Amino acid sequence: MTYRFLPPRLSKATIEDHSAPAWKLSPDVPLVTQLDAETCRDLAEVVLQAHEAGQSWESRTRYAGPTPWNVNNKFRSSKNLPTSLPSLSAGYDALHAYARSAAARMGLGTETHELSAVDEQCLVYQTGDHIGDHADDSALAPGEAGEAEWNVIKPDRHLVGILWLTTQTPGGSGRHEFAGGTFRFNSLVHQETGEPLDIRPTAGSMIVFPANPWFRHEVLTVTAGTRIALTRWWKASPIRGASR
Repeated sequence: MTYRFLPPRLSKATIEDHSAPAWKLSPDVPLVTQLDAETCRDLAEVVLQAHEAGQSWESRTRYAGPTPWNVNNKFRSSKNLPTSLPSLSAGYDALHAYARSAAARMGLGTETHELSAVDEQCLVYQTGDHIGDHADDSALAPGEAGEAEWNVIKPDRHLVGILWLTTQTPGGSGRHEFAGGTFRFNSLVHQETGEPLDIRPTAGSMIVFPANPWFRHEVLTVTAGTRIALTRWWKASPIRGASR
């Protein structure tokens, strides 16, 4: 299937900011499997047991505008857990390894850029949980003409990767399954139908993409089960002296 971008309306400051990487953008986000099922079950159990033991907290978020980060049940509903939980490093290591090759395909090779992790989350979504349409490095605010424009608020977030530890199924009845909770790219639409690109993950699958408004996305409401995802953001820094 062939997709195209819905170009975002960027603020003047964002357009004139040349510190962000010069990505070779493509309206395609491959879903790849990089972690085996047994390892995913083990990691999912670590997260589930910590969640059941009361170690999770409400995810902080913001509305799509110039508002402070806060807990709310309108834009987002999910739970965070410590990324330092035992064994989760195996998941983040796999995510980092894939991010290096994904960045190279987008024009930032290991010879010219270095990826450094700047933030990470371990997220649990259960029945009724979701997150609204957003971009990971930007927020919407009124522009000079009165129309909403994307403004960078997280300048170190250049690349984002997500690894799922549970599998999306029609019923979401298993302990390591969930229903609903589709990851949707609202800025990538089918060439003919205009339908957005939906990612339907299985345990061990992951995606990596630029954290800017060209790849704005949401998580649809989970209708059953538990959706567990590990997320990491990277800054892509040019290597001094490297030819580009």
